[in-house]
Amino acid sequence: AEYMGMDVLIPAPEGIAPIVWQYEHLRQLTLELGHLAVLLEASGCTPETCPQMKATKEWLYLCAAHKTPNECSAVDYICHALDGATALFNSNKNFPSRLSIDEAADKHLKSVARRLYRINAHAYFHHRDAYDEFEDETKLTERFHRLSLEYELVPDKLLIVPFE
Repeated sequence: AEYMGMDVLIPAPEGIAPIVWQYEHLRQLTLELGHLAVLLEASGCTPETCPQMKATKEWLYLCAAHKTPNECSAVDYICHALDGATALFNSNKNFPSRLSIDEAADKHLKSVARRLYRINAHAYFHHRDAYDEFEDETKLTERFHRLSLEYELVPDKLLIVPFE
């Protein structure tokens, strides 16, 4: 398939509300990160090798899937984040229509975007071979950065994975 430039892919097409476009991008990223999760497991990401969800030594992520945020192994965090994103995106309460989305849903999209980005960061800093294989195929890091800049999904200071 021919590579579609980010300048075409990221901005909302004419006639599509930016919030709807963000929602659709995050649904797609959730699907793709499921494939990364499989690569991570195959590359040795287990509760024993990655008992905490970390990126760098400074970044330990707590899992929001519990009554109070809690430490989880990276594998559990990834599963919880993907399950939570999928449940949210398929929620008739929060998203009764994929064609018309209330601007108030922005807070949900930002929260999910941060959690999904953490999966990418963990892969980059702890499973570089799997990350590189996945990134070469998907350009996910660049898309996350560009989406975050365009729609303020993930704050700049939290975008810790470099991209070329």
